[in-house]
Amino acid sequence: MQVALLAALSGLIGIVLGRFWDARSESLRWRRDQRVQSYQAVAGEFYRYREAIRELGRAPGPGSEHDERRAEVSKLRTDWNRSLATLWLHGSERAATCALSVDHQLSKLGTRAREEGIPDEQWSTYREPAMVAYDDFVDAIRSDLRLSPLAALRAGAATRALGSPAGTTASNLDTVD
Repeated sequence: MQVALLAALSGLIGIVLGRFWDARSESLRWRRDQRVQSYQAVAGEFYRYREAIRELGRAPGPGSEHDERRAEVSKLRTDWNRSLATLWLHGSERAATCALSVDHQLSKLGTRAREEGIPDEQWSTYREPAMVAYDDFVDAIRSDLRLSPLAALRAGAATRALGSPAGTTASNLDTVD
């Protein structure tokens, strides 16, 4: 009788411990998924928002085209901020800090595009601080997810910083990154 009772009790303890372990594992997996989704959202919005800033910088102002581009940048700024808010809820401290740096650089780039315009031949120079901040953001994400750094990312940054190589236009360079 005692053996049967001990076997039943052991079985119950095993079930309780197994359930506890499953719940903990599922919670960790859910948090990691949320973190990854928030990182993906910021990364995707970065390029959409940055490209809208570029188009605003190209638009002759003042005028209807400039106003349309400003409205588009404003809309994408809202999407960008929404992505940042999600990152603040789920991301790491380092990733959030780097994302704030990207935000600051995009704001400066947007102000320049809105107030002065940015000719194509100067685009790669003016966007570089935002790109460096974005590279730091990617490094922070990869570190947080326990992935190795991307050597190609930094190698591309060195090429970007040099400006347009002979025979390559600034717009061609922009499609690479």
